[in-house]
Amino acid sequence: MNKYAFLKTPIAVAVIVALACGLAGAQGLRENVDRLLGDPKLKGAAVGVRIVDASTGAVLYSYHADEVMSVASNAKIVTTAAALDMLGSKFELTTTLVARGSVSAGALNGDLVLVGRGDPSFSTHWVSDVMEPVRRLAREAAAGGINAVTGDIIADDTYFDREFWCESWPKDQWIQWYEAPVSAMAFNDNCVDVVVSAGAAEGAPAGLRFYPAVDYVNLANRVLTTTNRKKHGYAFYRGKYDNNVIAKGYFIKGGADVSDNFTVYDPALYLASALKKALSDAGINVAGSVRLMRREEAVSSSPSRVVAVNRITLAEVARYCNVNSQNLYAEMILKTLGREAAGHGSFQGGADGVADFLKKLRIQPGTYHVADGSGLSRETKYSAFIMTEVLRHMYRSSEIIAFKDSLPLAGQDGTMENRLTGDAYRGKVRAKTGYILGASALSGYALTANGKTLAFSIIMNNFKGSNRTVAKPIQDDICRAMIDSRP
Repeated sequence: MNKYAFLKTPIAVAVIVALACGLAGAQGLRENVDRLLGDPKLKGAAVGVRIVDASTGAVLYSYHADEVMSVASNAKIVTTAAALDMLGSKFELTTTLVARGSVSAGALNGDLVLVGRGDPSFSTHWVSDVMEPVRRLAREAAAGGINAVTGDIIADDTYFDREFWCESWPKDQWIQWYEAPVSAMAFNDNCVDVVVSAGAAEGAPAGLRFYPAVDYVNLANRVLTTTNRKKHGYAFYRGKYDNNVIAKGYFIKGGADVSDNFTVYDPALYLASALKKALSDAGINVAGSVRLMRREEAVSSSPSRVVAVNRITLAEVARYCNVNSQNLYAEMILKTLGREAAGHGSFQGGADGVADFLKKLRIQPGTYHVADGSGLSRETKYSAFIMTEVLRHMYRSSEIIAFKDSLPLAGQDGTMENRLTGDAYRGKVRAKTGYILGASALSGYALTANGKTLAFSIIMNNFKGSNRTVAKPIQDDICRAMIDSRP
């Protein structure tokens, strides 16, 4: 099925379908969803469901749709919709290298400045060589006649504030990739990748190979090799506001290498440090240090010129964000929205930008709460009503292609790749998944048997059992009921 098949307006048919058939179809859908929500596994859970015709807004099903609940990664739907609506899919997020000073005999008499403008894609640990983007910057500097820098490498991250974490995120998980610190620039998803391998003998230190090999973290390796499988297990520990990392535990002798990662503190300095290494590798000596742009720093009177720019459109970032459910991308989108629409690149600025967007949909303040852009915070709460109103608004928006293309396609890609894989259902739902402990959600679009596109939201909180065995099967069954229906 063409991935845009249900973006098209259904072609009018010559035969007028009897109104009674439509009513019967809608009633059948309601009965099926009622039956599914009556599953004893949901006893005691808070559940909100709403299904509407995306074209007409006709409500086909509503159950506690106004109840405001944690929506986990379904928050990314609202974040990306608000940004696409208010900034446009062609809006560019950039990482720019600027030479500040004059060049004489190959020496830049001044500083190289990295300017971050909300680009999460500059380098990501999803690609094979995370150093290539900074090597490209070094090559561009050399091509511009620079073979030495007398000043510093300065990271200008002032497009955002320096509040790296949302205050309502889990308090003990800052080292995990999904809680990466949020800065105006990013490098390797603001993580260090590690390959862990066994040592040569019992009690020998395990091998830890870092990538990228940037001198930015201090590591104490206390992982020992063991032949006792009951001891096998290790973890990384880091203070929240430093880059002193301790690796503790045991690694089984003869075990296969394991790839792992942990976050760093202050991503802007991480990227600037990587650039300094890339410059050194390219034979460009930097006499000064790596530092942050001081907020009170006066604009230099020295001449400056752009050396290189990495650009990516909001449409591309939104797609990666939603298909892969990448928290860092969502938070950088939120803060970019805050900077551009509300004048402040912060979590609060982003929340204000989302509020301005929701006002356009006549959704009143006080009926939701925005703490972050990714939904990692339990304090980010929406209702099934709000989710479907956002989906319906975007369905009629000029940005519908970019928005819908950002949602994973059932049975085919992203977090929906292994859901609704049967031939009758594959490719007929575009939806965003979401899960944090005790909260699960699925919202998006479904194509019915008679060619209608439905906007739906299913939110479940405080259910007993696992997401895999309780929430997801019921959500998928509701999707099958929508696809099979003829409302």
